[in-house]
Amino acid sequence: MADMVRTGTRWCAWLGVCLLILCAALNVGDIASRPIVSLNVVGMVDVTQLLVMACAFLCIPYTFAREAHVDVDFVVNHLSARLRAGLMALWNLCGVFFMGMVTWYAGVAAWQAQANGDTSNTIAIPMTWYWGPLLFGCGLSVVVCLLLSVSYLMCACKPAA
Repeated sequence: MADMVRTGTRWCAWLGVCLLILCAALNVGDIASRPIVSLNVVGMVDVTQLLVMACAFLCIPYTFAREAHVDVDFVVNHLSARLRAGLMALWNLCGVFFMGMVTWYAGVAAWQAQANGDTSNTIAIPMTWYWGPLLFGCGLSVVVCLLLSVSYLMCACKPAA
């Protein structure tokens, strides 16, 4: 199960990176073509915001799955393996709570944007397109943190060898 989650989150992160590369290519093309064509691509700011936001929130679950967040571990390295696993389980439960709250409140805001028919300023991209990757990434992060917490809790409760 853990391999499946890590693989799934890795594919989401790769999709995010591809979207960021596409964003960079579109922006470079827009800037490079200005002297030749003498006009800007309309809506580039809207598209850039959408692609960057999608990239960020598609990569967050993989960061959780890899446990690649910045941390300071010189204190916990001196603790027993069971206590360290217990603390990691608690820390990941904090991640479940935090990302769960982000998902909930973002979902409320997305629902409101959908109900109001909100669109982006320049080319009227529906705001739900912005909220979609955010909700997906946050929801997947909740699942990843929950699985990590259960895994660490099982290690913490395992009898000492």
